Amino acid sequence: MRIEKKFTKSVLIAGWALSLCVLATGCGKPSIGAIPVKGTILVDGQPMDGVTVIFHPDTGGRAASGKTDAKGEYKLTTELPNDGALAGSYKISVSKHENEKDDIPTNVDPNDPASLDAVYRKVDAKKKTVSKNFIGKTYENHLGSGLIATVESGKENNFKFEVKSK
Repeated sequence: MRIEKKFTKSVLIAGWALSLCVLATGCGKPSIGAIPVKGTILVDGQPMDGVTVIFHPDTGGRAASGKTDAKGEYKLTTELPNDGALAGSYKISVSKHENEKDDIPTNVDPNDPASLDAVYRKVDAKKKTVSKNFIGKTYENHLGSGLIATVESGKENNFKFEVKSK
């Protein structure tokens, strides 16, 4: 009986030590090697909030994207927030759309046919959604935008792009 207790105690101590080792080394996700990338988008010479910028790799692989803040500044994300982009050459697309406001009711009783009919009538009338485009269509397609960048390891990857609204 005494040997059993000693064995059990040894197993518990070993398990506790192993758990400590696992916690000490962490269990975070390994990085894919993204390099920090930041920059600025100016629309007609002015910063614009909420512009989506996408870096499309020339040779396939993973794209990286970000959104501008009120200063027109962005940080790219490939896998983890603000981790950047993989090294390589990119073609860039830039866009910002805003859907027009609608008057579709938001408080709907699914058990009330009249309430559902009111929603369906509004939806049927709005089948053609209109969105306002704040940036010229040319910049929405990375193949025709004319915007390019090369992300390099060990360099400051800060890219400024100036686009037109129309």
